[in-house]
Amino acid sequence: MGKSKKWLALAAALALVLGALTISGCGGSTETASITSVDDLQSGDKVGVQSGTTGEDWARTNLESKGVEVVAYDDVLLAFSALQAGDVVGVINDLPISQDVVKDESRGLVIVQEIQTDESYGFAFSKDDAVLRDAVNWALAEVIADGTYTQIYTDWFGSAPMSMPEATSGVTEKPAGDLGTITAGKIVVGSDTAFPPFENVESGTTVGFDVDLMNAIGEKLGVTVEFKSYKFDALITGVQAGTEFDMIASAMTITEERKQSIDFSDPYINSNQSLTVRAQ
Repeated sequence: MGKSKKWLALAAALALVLGALTISGCGGSTETASITSVDDLQSGDKVGVQSGTTGEDWARTNLESKGVEVVAYDDVLLAFSALQAGDVVGVINDLPISQDVVKDESRGLVIVQEIQTDESYGFAFSKDDAVLRDAVNWALAEVIADGTYTQIYTDWFGSAPMSMPEATSGVTEKPAGDLGTITAGKIVVGSDTAFPPFENVESGTTVGFDVDLMNAIGEKLGVTVEFKSYKFDALITGVQAGTEFDMIASAMTITEERKQSIDFSDPYINSNQSLTVRAQ
């Protein structure tokens, strides 16, 4: 066999090997590198969600009709572990929590899409505390406008907000007079302090996004802020009683049902869903 024929034979063999590798790598599923939004998911792909969440509801409503298999996990971290292992091609989950997960670069994950579901968290108040509510709304707008909000968000979630919360109250001026708090010069905040990175107790100190944001709001209002730990399901009745704390900051989703018994501030964080995939 001449040199030219040997070269052609080697080239043909190499092409066959590369073709086989390509076929075995696909595994009948969309390659992660090609997924930039949920529109890229194909029939047969698997996405992970946490059981009983808005993310699961959204995925089943919008993806199962395309033939995408929705795999539910009891803990969202199990869904992210499955993504790292290649058992699923993506995870649908609350954006802020996903940002907290992917900031750990060793996981090798990236958020490629914010999915608009119009969910947001708000601070909560007794319906008798309109002055405090409006004061917090004013201060929140100030913290957003001067860039403090973005810095706090980036510190806790590893990147800037993909979308900013929008004020709905129309409050543009700081309310005059006393805030009507239980203790003059202090806002006592009720919170279920077991939901990092929003609030968590470390070495006896409450830390988190909600804590830093409330401290920044307190600075604008010229008052100190103190967090007290309570069970989540006791927060609404607690703020209604008005004897232990002045308001709630506990990653509480604004809902029409809750509005029947408490007042909410303007949204302080958008909690839309997101699609996370493996980074390439």
